[in-house]
Amino acid sequence: MRCAVFSDVHGNLEALQAVLEKIALLSPDRILCLGDVVGYGADPNGCVQAVQKHADAVLAGNHDWAALGLEDTCRFNPAARVAAQWTREELGTDEALFLRMCPLVLEEGDVSLAHASPLNPSQWDYIPSPAWGRAALAESSCRLCFVGHSHRGFICAETGQQDRLSEGSVWLAQNMRYLVNVGSVGQPRDGDPRASFALWDQESGNIALHRVSYDIATAQNKIRSKGLPDYLADRLAIGQ
Repeated sequence: MRCAVFSDVHGNLEALQAVLEKIALLSPDRILCLGDVVGYGADPNGCVQAVQKHADAVLAGNHDWAALGLEDTCRFNPAARVAAQWTREELGTDEALFLRMCPLVLEEGDVSLAHASPLNPSQWDYIPSPAWGRAALAESSCRLCFVGHSHRGFICAETGQQDRLSEGSVWLAQNMRYLVNVGSVGQPRDGDPRASFALWDQESGNIALHRVSYDIATAQNKIRSKGLPDYLADRLAIGQ
């Protein structure tokens, strides 16, 4: 069983389409989305529709909840608050209903998937680095945990001996626990503007972080054409 896992699309249809095209070439058995399908970007409905069509399971993220009025945006920066309100008004009825049905956590045996953290998932805690990943593992009983939310991709082992940042693969050792942050499709923040996702081969025990180039200029132009803050467009080119 091979599983593609992505997160944090954030209304960026150009990035999502590029990732889905790459995933199709890899032919996984399942596709999982860890949430924040909307927010920031100019194509919330198109992204929801594409995720609904291609993903076998979709979790809820804090920006999804904000667009539904389920999450207070007081902790959002000003640009994010503007985008959340715009997205709320832009979302179609069917798209909003789909997001409302998404769970916070998916657990399959000793594997846990969440948008932010499997521990208190509705608190939206960030796991932005391997050190933070190991701290989360210390409080968890799962063998393997997938998260997003921080927009920074990495793979970390509980011992720190097999960390992988941004891109590349790790072979899972027996009797070792791991956390994988799959990074962001639509708004990476690790200095690399390319979209990110993970591919997990359960049989071989290999997990790989992939990066995919996409048409950033078109995504930026769409953001500006919708009257959203320029900051949301500018940051796409620098991966911040």
